[in-house]
Amino acid sequence: MYILKKLNKKYIKWIIILVLIVMIVTSYALNLGKIKDKTVNGIAQITIPFSLIVNPKNIDEDIAPKAVSLNDGDMTKNKQQALNILSTINDDYHSTDELSFLSNDQEKALLKRVNKKPHRYITNMTILNFGKDIHGKYITISCNRYDDTKTIVSYRYRIYHKGDSITSAKYLNTQSNKYPPQYLLEDIDMGKAGVDQAKSFTQRLKTAIINSNLTATNAANPGNFNQISINLGLNPDKSNTGLFKLARNANSRVSNFAIVGYQISDIPRYTRIYLKQLSKDNTYYYTLTYSRNSSRFINFQKGIISTDTLNK
Repeated sequence: MYILKKLNKKYIKWIIILVLIVMIVTSYALNLGKIKDKTVNGIAQITIPFSLIVNPKNIDEDIAPKAVSLNDGDMTKNKQQALNILSTINDDYHSTDELSFLSNDQEKALLKRVNKKPHRYITNMTILNFGKDIHGKYITISCNRYDDTKTIVSYRYRIYHKGDSITSAKYLNTQSNKYPPQYLLEDIDMGKAGVDQAKSFTQRLKTAIINSNLTATNAANPGNFNQISINLGLNPDKSNTGLFKLARNANSRVSNFAIVGYQISDIPRYTRIYLKQLSKDNTYYYTLTYSRNSSRFINFQKGIISTDTLNK
């Protein structure tokens, strides 16, 4: 009887141990799915930095050009100021026969070119546009040279000013045609200029590029940016290449560009916003065009597009 009791206690001990093992195994099995779910969810919540999947040449290059201020007040008044400066330039020239808006060296250089042959003379100045860049506000004018032919030669200068006072002049280029160039006109209404909307639009553009993941996959075809152009309200045929270049040359945060200027003309009735982008080795420029006829941004193109070089 004693031996039987001893055996029963031994079996009871093993039974208890076995029950405990079964309970532990069962508990683990029941929670295994939850453990897997938690592991998968944890992995899914890990964010891969955008800098690891963009062009490796531009990873973490947190460089950007200095942006210009776009808080320039009423553009209708700014346009009238530009026209007033042109009027003063012409009045001074007609009364003194001097190009007082140029420095002495600039005036001598221009007159030397004009007087290289006889029967040449400058009759007046016309205005191409007004705008702003990193050096300040400016107007662009053409000094129109006539002679005994039907060709009019246009010597073009960027005139910087503060208020109504001219501060400096910069020679741009020379063009020629049968008519004097004039792309800013007094009798055309300014309308909505679009300058004050440029910063928010470029932020939308930046967000669209990041969300597209086209930078991450190093898209090689500008056509991949057609839908982005359409979503932004831009002409895809004129904008896909510009967006493609901006994305391909972007840094990890697509923050290596800034607005560095704007320019306004009446023919065509556009406001052009200029962007500059920096990478490790290069500088790139883009033109964002706002149509004042339709009151919206219509094109994003690579390079500088301007009435400075238009000729008609």
